[in-house]
Formats: sequence, C-alpha cells, structure tokens
Amino acid sequence: MYSIKDAKIRRMTDVSGTPCAEVEVHPASGADTVVLAYLAPTAPMGGYELMKVVRSDASLEHDWFDNSMHTAYEDATDAAFENSTVGSAEEEREEFRQQLLSYGTLNQQLNERFNGGFTP
Repeated sequence: MYSIKDAKIRRMTDVSGTPCAEVEVHPASGADTVVLAYLAPTAPMGGYELMKVVRSDASLEHDWFDNSMHTAYEDATDAAFENSTVGSAEEEREEFRQQLLSYGTLNQQLNERFNGGFTP
C-alpha cells in the first residue's frame, strides 16, 4: 500500500480530452517514488475518478524547468497497484484514491478548481 506524506495540486490539465487535476503525491515511505495522480470529476458533484498515475523520477535539482518530455515520467496506472498482497489491483487503486481525496484539504481544493473558483 502507498502511504501519502504530502499531496498538492500542480496544475489543471486534461487526459484524453477529459479535464483533470494533476496532483503531485509524495510517499511516506522512502522506498516509494513520487507519483503524479490525475483526477477527473465524476457525475455526482464532489466525486473524483483516478484517471492515471505517473511515476516521477525527475529531480527539480537537475530538471529545474520540470520537463515532462523525457523518461523520468513513466505511466504506472496499471503497474502501480498490481503487486498488492492485501487486495486486488482495483481495491488498491480505490483505497489510494480515497486516501488521496481525504488528504488535508485536497478534496476541497479540487472542488474549488473544478467549480471555477481558483485557489493557488
């Protein structure tokens, strides 16, 4: 299971034409890597779907302009949850999504961003 130490919205973007929030997620464990989670609003207001997870091995020390055009960013949507010993990949993915949405004020910030209010 991926435990969250910190999570913050980096930017608003889209994945395959769907508006999403790109959320940078820092792990509680040093063994895990930073991931970018892409969340899109679902039909019932206030709900969010985890569209995609990307592993980020980029270092701002070396990649100060945040270039996502190289291999430091790897789509890990399928692989991120498949080696679980606790439950199925779908259960792990849902648990991560719920943990992410309950982190700090992230859910409130997502609601504000998707409903037109801007919160830096």
